[in-house]
Amino acid sequence: MKKITLLFFIILISGLSYGQSKSNVKYIRWNANTPQGQENLKAMNIAFEKMRAMGCEMGVSWYYQGAIHNIPNAINGPNALCAAYQTDKDKLWAWGDCTHNGSDAASLNFLLWHRMYIWFLEKMVRELSGKDDFAIPYWNYGSKDTVDNILAEPIRDKSGSLFTAARYTVLNNGKPIPQKQLTQIQLALEQLRTNPSFTGTAGFSQNLEGSPHGFMHNLIGGGYADPSESYYNEIYQKVTSGLMANVDSAGFDPVFWLHHSMVDRIWESWDVSAYGERPTLEQLKADPWPYQFIAPNGDHLTYTMEEVYKIVFDLDYKYDNLLYGSKTPVVAANGTKTKKLVSFQDSKEAVIWEQKVGKPLGGTDYSHKVTSKLVQNTNKVFTSKANAKIVLNLDVVAYKEPKDYYTVYLRYPKKKDVYVGTMTFFGLEHDHGVDESHAISEDGIKKSFSYYISDNLLKTNSNYEIIIKKTGGGDAKVTLEKIGVSQIN
Repeated sequence: MKKITLLFFIILISGLSYGQSKSNVKYIRWNANTPQGQENLKAMNIAFEKMRAMGCEMGVSWYYQGAIHNIPNAINGPNALCAAYQTDKDKLWAWGDCTHNGSDAASLNFLLWHRMYIWFLEKMVRELSGKDDFAIPYWNYGSKDTVDNILAEPIRDKSGSLFTAARYTVLNNGKPIPQKQLTQIQLALEQLRTNPSFTGTAGFSQNLEGSPHGFMHNLIGGGYADPSESYYNEIYQKVTSGLMANVDSAGFDPVFWLHHSMVDRIWESWDVSAYGERPTLEQLKADPWPYQFIAPNGDHLTYTMEEVYKIVFDLDYKYDNLLYGSKTPVVAANGTKTKKLVSFQDSKEAVIWEQKVGKPLGGTDYSHKVTSKLVQNTNKVFTSKANAKIVLNLDVVAYKEPKDYYTVYLRYPKKKDVYVGTMTFFGLEHDHGVDESHAISEDGIKKSFSYYISDNLLKTNSNYEIIIKKTGGGDAKVTLEKIGVSQIN
């Protein structure tokens, strides 16, 4: 009898252990254009109608939640939306916590913080809408299906609570993302697929933050396709670019949540792929960020980095499908998750070559010729060992925040241009503390872009060119100060 009891106990414990090791998933995030995604948008519309009716001092209100991402340092005239807030001296708890200040800690925590931010919004919408299985739909931009590149109808319904007029007119009118910009998104998505590192200047997180993340913010906010468009931005209370094009007003546009659900899906797709890597807990503790959010009942919650790490890598949701042919989760034959908790955050970067440039990037394509000696130096390193990680570095200076983007290519003789990356500038002025009371200095704002080019280089000693193409009609001056190639250990 004791043996039978012991056997039953072992089976019970084994069953519990198996259940705990299985996925924590309770919810599914759907493409916004699927029937399930549309049902979730209906729930979101119900919740946002209630949230918009709440006073801005209530933690679950639309205004409070938008301000957690960020808010202007000063409102133009008496604040018609929130009498309690006029300048940054009036900020309430957790306002302005988003990871946009240009620091290493901000870059490291960008994806994790935004994952937590929208995760809490989901909880509020479930409570306010009564839809217990609600999960934030994602906007599947970059898809080969035209319908997915159209902003979902409930987001552009003028009678609903998810609409704002301060968006790119083409999108609010139900037309797809213009082909030129769509191609850029698709190129960026494909380039991210094989990125070998989460952290670092050329890593997945920082490159995703640039494009398609920053790219889409500026596109939705009215830039790129028609930079002459301007809108009455109800958060700043003045005519300027749309809500999404500004860090300080982006969180107030309901499309923000669909956009960041897509950003999170891109991350999840890469994370569970063969290329995906994660930062270690030690790295996050060395560069921490404030994780402060509001519970659906209004409680103030603050998380340690240990608690954040557990939540973001043990999700209670999954996506209806992922990019890159990925599956959720990646599991080994023994049932354990096969993820490497390692990155190039602390790796050494060895310069192969670099050159000063000091030339403006204007309306005509910029070409930088990489000649024999530099090519040979690069190839010597590139071919010295398998899987050598080669990075292209571009140092630029901007004299105001550009509403244009710059596409970087490698051009080999008689070959088609090879896409390397897209330079975008969403949040540049915010990251450097520039506002109406703090102008950009005469020296401008320095910004560096780095891209892995190991998959783009050809094992040849032929000269090649680095091409930078500007798109947009903005008048911001951008100067290429330095260009170089490095090896990441």
